[in-house]
Amino acid sequence: MGILVKLEEWILITLMAVICVLTFGNVISRHLFHTSFSFTEELTTNLFAFIIFIGAALLARENGHLGFSLLTDYLSDKYKIVVLILVGCLTTFFFLVILWYGMGMVMQQFTYNQRTPAMGLPEWIMGFSVPLGAFLCIFRFWEGYLIEWKRIKAGGELR
Repeated sequence: MGILVKLEEWILITLMAVICVLTFGNVISRHLFHTSFSFTEELTTNLFAFIIFIGAALLARENGHLGFSLLTDYLSDKYKIVVLILVGCLTTFFFLVILWYGMGMVMQQFTYNQRTPAMGLPEWIMGFSVPLGAFLCIFRFWEGYLIEWKRIKAGGELR
């Protein structure tokens, strides 16, 4: 899993760098040449969608999302595991719904051959961030839950 984590991190770094360069170039172009690159807003917005989902998946693995542990801190290890499984099932259901509707959206974009307005790229490529991100989140959340389960079994504290 370490290789996959590093790959995700490098994808995030690369996408953020591309967004920064595009945005900086567009600002310079507006100030120096009084014109704007028409594609930068579209591209940066769509790349940001990929960044959000990949970043959310990475945070899920590390249990980095905000949580409410006031009640679970006082539970026995047995009930902490029960709550962990319940939360895992709820988050999985949530991301399965996003995955399902995201795939429907991508299939519709592909079927109708929709194109992005500024660049004319196939819309499904940009829309693929939704089902891909949902899948990654399911995978990474369960990876994080298993890490927590092992920690609880070993007698450690929940993060």
